[in-house]
Amino acid sequence: MNARFAPYLRVLLPLILQVVFFQYVTLVEGWWYLGFHLLGILLLPLQRSGLFVLLFSAGMGATLDFTCHGGGLFMSSAVFMGLFIPIVNRLLAPREGYEITDQPTISYMGSRWFIARALLLLFIHNVWMFSIEAGRWDLLLLAWGKATTSAVFTAAVFALTLLLTQRKVRSR
Repeated sequence: MNARFAPYLRVLLPLILQVVFFQYVTLVEGWWYLGFHLLGILLLPLQRSGLFVLLFSAGMGATLDFTCHGGGLFMSSAVFMGLFIPIVNRLLAPREGYEITDQPTISYMGSRWFIARALLLLFIHNVWMFSIEAGRWDLLLLAWGKATTSAVFTAAVFALTLLLTQRKVRSR
């Protein structure tokens, strides 16, 4: 594959998979929601500006809202997660900072870093989405429980996906 198209494919393929296959998939009576499109947002380069991340997140969420008739739920939760991406990146940055060639994948940054970042951002996304979806104060704790289990499930699926699809980076 051409190296110029690989980053775009890596970001757009999860959105296509979400729309075609995982659009209405909820498992265990709604306790496991797989938002596969979020992998595209999580795999954006670490050096991207906050504005680009917000605009890209809004585009991904709007596309999913348009295809799934979400009414703005997916866009608002993707933008809310996009607000926290630069904060979480700074929080988890190595002491020396990120290098230009670093990518937010398991093969570059390690499994512990990726899973911590994915769990934090997915939890933020899911708490926002499930809280809005609940719509009532008495359902809020149930929504947060579903958000937590969905974040853990989705982070595990993302880690497994990256472990199966990416090759190991060779150190010099």
